[in-house]
Amino acid sequence: MRSWPIASLALLGLAVLSGCGDDGTATAHKEATAQVEARTSTQQQGSPRCVAQVGAFVDSLDTLRRQLAVGLTYEEYIDEVRRLRRVYRDVPVDRLSVGCVLAPGAPGESAFNEYIDVANAWGDCLATAGCETASVEPELQRGWERASDRLSEAQAGLRS
Repeated sequence: MRSWPIASLALLGLAVLSGCGDDGTATAHKEATAQVEARTSTQQQGSPRCVAQVGAFVDSLDTLRRQLAVGLTYEEYIDEVRRLRRVYRDVPVDRLSVGCVLAPGAPGESAFNEYIDVANAWGDCLATAGCETASVEPELQRGWERASDRLSEAQAGLRS
């Protein structure tokens, strides 16, 4: 998995470390530049470019959420997670603005990771003799709820 949150933290770390050791003048300039970049990034997150780059991934997450409301078998769920993985791989992470990474990208990736965790928990149960799906149902439901919450954040970030 690509890790958008880690990339974002690395950028933040570089910004903080780059201000160390100067007389304060450079720091003030860097802070002003960072504020302008932050405004630009925030404006770009809801831009047509961000929607084009991340929108299909967020839409695919939403499709899975809607299908879960109706009900899926394990095999159908795994097929959908595999489809999501293909869409996820097509996101041009190296060309995303910081705002696009932070607003829809990071929560979208978190939602996807939750869906994967649920697939693993469900599959582990099915592979274990004597494990009843009903015994892991609460765990699955919590994972899907967390994924839904992250997806809602991603959708809000995409709209803003």
